Amino acid sequence: MDFKVIHIDETDSTNHWLRSSEGTVLGESSLKDSPRTVPSELCVVAEYQTAGKGCGTNSWESERGKNLTFSVLIHPTEIPASRQFLISEIVSVALCETLEPYLKPLESREPLRIKWPNDIYYGDRKLCGILIENRLQGSTFKDSIIGIGINVNQEVFLSDAPNPVSLRQILGREINRETLLNEFLQRFKETFLCEAETVSTKYRSLLYRKDGFYEYEDAKGRFQAKVLNVLNDGHLVLLDTEGTARIYAFKEVSYIINKRYMARFKRILLKLSGESLMGKQGYGIDPERLSDYAKQIKEVSEMGVQIGIVIGGGNIFRGLSGSQKGFDRVKGDQMGMCATVINSLALSSALGAVGVKNKVLTAIRMEPIGEFYTKWKAIEAMEAGHVCIFSAGTGSPYFTTDTGSSLRGIEIEADVMLKGTRVDGVYTADPEKDPTATKFNEITYKEVLARGLKVMDLTAICMCQDNNLPIYVFNMDILGNLKKVMDGEPIGTLVHN
Repeated sequence: MDFKVIHIDETDSTNHWLRSSEGTVLGESSLKDSPRTVPSELCVVAEYQTAGKGCGTNSWESERGKNLTFSVLIHPTEIPASRQFLISEIVSVALCETLEPYLKPLESREPLRIKWPNDIYYGDRKLCGILIENRLQGSTFKDSIIGIGINVNQEVFLSDAPNPVSLRQILGREINRETLLNEFLQRFKETFLCEAETVSTKYRSLLYRKDGFYEYEDAKGRFQAKVLNVLNDGHLVLLDTEGTARIYAFKEVSYIINKRYMARFKRILLKLSGESLMGKQGYGIDPERLSDYAKQIKEVSEMGVQIGIVIGGGNIFRGLSGSQKGFDRVKGDQMGMCATVINSLALSSALGAVGVKNKVLTAIRMEPIGEFYTKWKAIEAMEAGHVCIFSAGTGSPYFTTDTGSSLRGIEIEADVMLKGTRVDGVYTADPEKDPTATKFNEITYKEVLARGLKVMDLTAICMCQDNNLPIYVFNMDILGNLKKVMDGEPIGTLVHN
């Protein structure tokens, strides 16, 4: 089994590309109309998939040029159609054996397991996904297309996928994707030649949750069970706490995975609007709104997320509008900086009231009101479990708190900037003024700039774009929304490169 490897830049999905293009690749006019003499098995690798598929209606998130998204076409004519689940076992085992050497040097590590039928998990997080499409002719195979996604070098996952993880996140270093691909193809060929029973035994030994009772859910509700077996036809056998064996086909049962400590970001920069602090008041700080914000921040802090916060001062004074009323611009901006300090102190007090350790850091010296900001002081405090509130903007006039939040997010090496506003995302127009405005689920920085959308000011947007800091815009004024973002629920708009 020798693979002809084809690299392409972009496609909707590599499985679909192979199914629709393999005839052309092999010099045939049509898959259906031409007899085939296949010179080699095929492997197509895409730098980017616009609609990568998972099983059923699932999709696969992958940042361009960061991961391995590929499909292989094989012709396993020696495997009977009744034993087609063996393909899943071969691929899953080959992936585990390819990845294991990368993880073995770690002193403290999670187990690498196969979540039935064929996801590869590192602990409780998904490292690889597999989608297999078989075509049969009577009792034998015609061919099989195996789509594989391996999270390799992606550092931040922004879709609603609940629990992804990458090798880069696990190992703290980048992996050569071409080397990894070649290692997998070699391991796949070796595993394919093994005895079927040997492969099946390895597959079952690597099953996720094979030891102990865990929570599952079927059409009748939730229950506790442990994995008893996977049958040769691919059915999962669970043994519940009453001693009853339950047999399921794919999609008939769900694994319940506790996401409490599975926040998709390790470190965030939360940008809050000063005007939102007014709540239903026309000015100043609404204690109820402030309390709601503190509760939401506490909830996310308890997930182990490191949090930096920048809060505006528009509820008290906005420098630019002040200059339009006759204030000197520099003096006006300095007044605005002081307004952000007032809001920061208020938020600090509210966080302390709910038991959240925090520090106020100021861009201009004003001890003992707050500590003077440095990057290293901020990171050290966040790693020690403190929420850091960055106040006084950048410390210089002519820069907005949007720009200040972009700067701080880049400096503290945040995974993402979360922009909490009073609307639930980015729209084609202001939804409070234009009822026909439609919401984007995601949009690129280039499109934001081309459309002139007011996500943040131009300087802030360009800084995030140049430094690859994604922005997630959501409605912070709804209690619980911050945790929903951290859990991966698609409630806002992602802005990215």
